[in-house]
Amino acid sequence: MFFDPRSVRPSPGLFIGGRRVVGAETRQVASPSDFSIRLDAGWASQGQVDEAVMSARHAWKDSGWGTMAPRDRANILYRFADLVDAHSAEIAALEAIASARIYSEAMARDVKVVSGTLRFFGEYADKVEGQVTATSRSSLSMVVHEPYGVVAAIAPWNFPLILAAWKFAPALAAGNAVVLKPSELTPFATLRLAELAVEAGVPQGIFNVINGDGNAGSALVKHSEVDYVTFTGSSATGSRIMADAAMSGLKPVSLELGGKGPQVVFADAPDIERLAQTVARGITYNSGQVCFAGSRLVVERSVADRFIDLVADAMTGLKPGETWSKETSIPPIINEKQIERIDSIVRDSVSDGAEILIGGSRIDHDTALFFQPTVLRGVTTENRAYREEIFGPVLAVQEFEDFDEAIALANHPDYGLTASVHTADITRAFKAAQRIESGTVWLNDWGRRTDLTAPFGGYKKSGIGKDMGRAGYEKYLKSKAIWLELGE
Repeated sequence: MFFDPRSVRPSPGLFIGGRRVVGAETRQVASPSDFSIRLDAGWASQGQVDEAVMSARHAWKDSGWGTMAPRDRANILYRFADLVDAHSAEIAALEAIASARIYSEAMARDVKVVSGTLRFFGEYADKVEGQVTATSRSSLSMVVHEPYGVVAAIAPWNFPLILAAWKFAPALAAGNAVVLKPSELTPFATLRLAELAVEAGVPQGIFNVINGDGNAGSALVKHSEVDYVTFTGSSATGSRIMADAAMSGLKPVSLELGGKGPQVVFADAPDIERLAQTVARGITYNSGQVCFAGSRLVVERSVADRFIDLVADAMTGLKPGETWSKETSIPPIINEKQIERIDSIVRDSVSDGAEILIGGSRIDHDTALFFQPTVLRGVTTENRAYREEIFGPVLAVQEFEDFDEAIALANHPDYGLTASVHTADITRAFKAAQRIESGTVWLNDWGRRTDLTAPFGGYKKSGIGKDMGRAGYEKYLKSKAIWLELGE
């Protein structure tokens, strides 16, 4: 194994005002890889949510974080990134013990994305300038950027480190204070990051972490001293957060929500054996617990039989296991609630006419929850496997005859986060990308790489606003117009 899970003993508290704080109550987090491993986690009371926000407010006003030279702020974030790299093994173990992230993947990708995101947005600190607008010679008109102040960031359980960093790194780089609430299922790794932030020189109170369920999140969003809200999670929860923010001061909100990504495969797609591996990985990676999972295969009917068989073959033989095991190739489902939802959608879809080609049920296991990689053929637009985000290793297959039908099937009525188009015809690929209603379209590929330059966010119920790229930095700044009359 990569590490002994029973040797991992995370501190159970909160992080407020630059120090560990005991939570108002203690709850236990069960490791999804072994339910017999239970770890204490502190939960914040409403009073502690208030304490965290006010700590952020006072630190932002008094520390000079938002007004210091941008290059000085960047240098602190570089030190923060160096400390993340220096503690990578510890952070990856904290991630793997409470989440479905396989330790080797957390080491190779997740932790490096955190440090890379800190460096990337640190560079933005002095690269986004203001503007002098065109006026008569007797006037001077300037546009300047300012941080919002206190940013409330709520991150999900599927990629706890990466999706938290996508929020706190640009918010800090832009000069804001942050109160981060990770998922109550996966609180430990982000708490360690907050400690490292202070060690790197981030002023105490600028980066706070609170734990708790939706009640803590709602209290955070509604707080009158929160200036901006950023959230990643389900579309249903995103709607509630937007409502909470509107009812408590009309705060700006950025939402990165669910997806129902199509993998559109035309008959001329190159190297279909390799492509079948790509499509299989698009739905089995992290056991399908990925917002940009390629959860719908939309394939041209003339090649459907052969290609579906290749994909099904590629999805078999994956080894379920603990996140700390060197043999694991498909990790556990996060909890009973989630696996029951997956199972329910599959059962309802079969009742409505879908055919199970492989999988279709839970995997027997004594200490964790696993779902078989599953292919459903004959899925219609009325089917739950089409309509709903499954968040499990279940691929819904639809077939088309021509280009227009392919686009019609690819465009989901509710979701538009990501899509993939596979074809040897570059003109067809670009026309498809233009017509697919999605925030990201990959051509002859699937999956977000570790580069950080492209913005990420969806259309429709898949969200509002963007993370990453220049847009993911600028959203944490507000603009101010300044006029000076110079006289004749």
